[in-house]
Amino acid sequence: MPRFLPLIAILLVLLALPACAGDDDDDSSDDASSASDDDTDDDTADDDIADDDTTDDDIDDDTGDDDAFEPRKYVDVFVGTAGDHGQLHPAASAPFGMVKLGPDTLISRHSGYDFNSNRFSGFSHTRIGGVGCSGVGGHVRFLPTTDDDPDRYVAAQKDTEIGEPGYYAVTIDDEHPIDVELTASEHVGMHRYVFPTGDAARVLVTLDQPFSRHIAADWSVDGDRLEGSVSGTTVCNYGEYKFYFSARFDRPIASAEEIDEGKVLLKFDLGGATALQAKVALSTVDEATARADGEAEVPGWDFDEVRAETAAKWDAHLSRVRVDGNEELKGLFYTMLYRASMTPVGISGPSGKYRGTDGEVHSADGERYHAWSLWDTYRNKFALLFLVDPTRGRNVARSLVELYQQGKVAWANDHEPFPTVRTEHAAAILLDALEKGIGDFGIEDAFDEIVAEADALTAGNPGEVLENSYDDWAIAKIAAELGEDETADDFLERSQAYRQTWIDNFQVMGEDADILHARGLYEGTLWQYRWAVVHDVAGMVDLLGGREAFEAELAQFFDEELYNHGNEPDIHAPFLFNFVGAPWRTQDIVRQILVEEMPQWYGTHDKWNKPVVGRIYQPIPEAYIREMDDDAGTMSAWFALAAMGLYPVTIGQPVYQLTAPIFERVAIETVDEDGNAAEFVVFAPDVSSENRYIQSATLNGTVLNRAWLTHREIANGGELVFEMGPTPSKAWAALPADAPPGP
Repeated sequence: MPRFLPLIAILLVLLALPACAGDDDDDSSDDASSASDDDTDDDTADDDIADDDTTDDDIDDDTGDDDAFEPRKYVDVFVGTAGDHGQLHPAASAPFGMVKLGPDTLISRHSGYDFNSNRFSGFSHTRIGGVGCSGVGGHVRFLPTTDDDPDRYVAAQKDTEIGEPGYYAVTIDDEHPIDVELTASEHVGMHRYVFPTGDAARVLVTLDQPFSRHIAADWSVDGDRLEGSVSGTTVCNYGEYKFYFSARFDRPIASAEEIDEGKVLLKFDLGGATALQAKVALSTVDEATARADGEAEVPGWDFDEVRAETAAKWDAHLSRVRVDGNEELKGLFYTMLYRASMTPVGISGPSGKYRGTDGEVHSADGERYHAWSLWDTYRNKFALLFLVDPTRGRNVARSLVELYQQGKVAWANDHEPFPTVRTEHAAAILLDALEKGIGDFGIEDAFDEIVAEADALTAGNPGEVLENSYDDWAIAKIAAELGEDETADDFLERSQAYRQTWIDNFQVMGEDADILHARGLYEGTLWQYRWAVVHDVAGMVDLLGGREAFEAELAQFFDEELYNHGNEPDIHAPFLFNFVGAPWRTQDIVRQILVEEMPQWYGTHDKWNKPVVGRIYQPIPEAYIREMDDDAGTMSAWFALAAMGLYPVTIGQPVYQLTAPIFERVAIETVDEDGNAAEFVVFAPDVSSENRYIQSATLNGTVLNRAWLTHREIANGGELVFEMGPTPSKAWAALPADAPPGP
């Protein structure tokens, strides 16, 4: 078998090798060299991107041919995988797949992998990208070896490393090279190893070293199967999870030995052959369900067929949005859309069986999802999903309803079915689904639990007061939709509780306004939390003295470089200019964030002595600015939405703010109010770094003088056309009557 087309592999790696920065939080050493974080502001890419399309011989620009369009080829799975610049991974997976099968390195980071590392500990099946602390996942790790006493780490030949959506390959072990190929369906990870001729074939299975804390593992061997369960703590060691696995090999296991607690060495007799394959199925129910679901999902041993099927699933999902324009930006766009499609993960499998957070087994009539990180992702990712894939969105919403019914907590309880993170603001996501009409998902079934959760909320800092008021607003809207008028009135009144806190802490900015964690705030400053009242932007405008005063204060926020795109509390702020008649400012700032150099001063916990100056999003392993985690796809979804020219400031209100897209044409597959397929197209002829400002707009041939659209206007299909120009149009969408509607 060929060694993974080494010339292509070398070219891919060379393209991805700009200086790689390290992580202040990781003291691991590594054979691969890396730059220190102090050099971060010197190794970012230039801000100028050619306005004309570049040539890429490896990508067919055939968006006009439905059968040939393969957007997965634009995806670079190594973007955001180096140092503390995204905390992402190149694991093979299907869209929203339970299995994330990929390499774990000596420098593990939050998702088990660092591009800078050339020492691998194996290939594990679970991970959530960029979620802080030590990450979560990394369970059921396989390491092929020829040694009866294998080392914990082996060398990886980085020039053979290849990754694409649904596929990963590398050659490991310099002395006894083993070719490793990985692919995955939704619930099954598939391995293909080629050992040196005449060498022994072994697989070291590690069950006791996840990214967070290990709790327990058990295993048994029968013929060609290794089965068992693993459990560990979720991210930041909140709560516990347990799931089951059934690993089947394409030849009998000759022997199995526990060489250390939690480490099992499997030996195989290849009979003169060199290849060994494995299928590893996961289930939240038990080993028997993992076995049955795995065989139903991947019944044969055709690795290439599974790879091709998953590639087709990625192409189908990613092609729901088609963009035309600059090739580098298309690569970034599809990479970010790919990253936004990792979680939540489907856990019910072909049988429909899954274990809930109540510890009980349930049956579902559609896929059920888990692996949440809602404090981050509620802000944009589900709005993107509801727009481009409402059928999956409906199953996600139903999963949140059942999460409430089965015992939802703010982070994780002690019997989670799978690795997960946190679940705040789930009610707002459910309201968003309800208002966007994605279908019946039974929100009334969880209404009592939603209300009870809100009644139990406490506020330990000003930011939590603002967030709780937003939750109260969302519940008021849900109650009104369900005809619970008394509850609606009560929660609508409660949603205004933010006002006194906002006056006391945010109306006048004091000496501590630019200090991270001041007054107990979570990962943000007072300046950054100041704009958080997304359920009552008009109220904030009034409290600051009106439209002109609000615009001036918001402009000061950006002019004085107080904005932090490295974390979530203020990532909607660039779009607030639309509310006060200055959408040209939104257009300018959003383009800077998307594609140009700009200074950023903030890490997760401290303001730096000097800013990082460069592009925030780059198509390299150090993709994001230092300490900027992707947070389970939140920052990727921000890029994808903003690049299309749409952004949902208020989750729960079916409205998108408009800005200039970075592509000349964006076509979104949607579903109209009658359930029929539709297409919404955004045209921005001649858009460029120079022509960044919207001069005028039409919607379906009619003049549009507002910088917002409703979800239904987009979902029903049509055409939005922007006339672009090099100077701000301060008249377009500038009147009070043009402002977005209040929620």
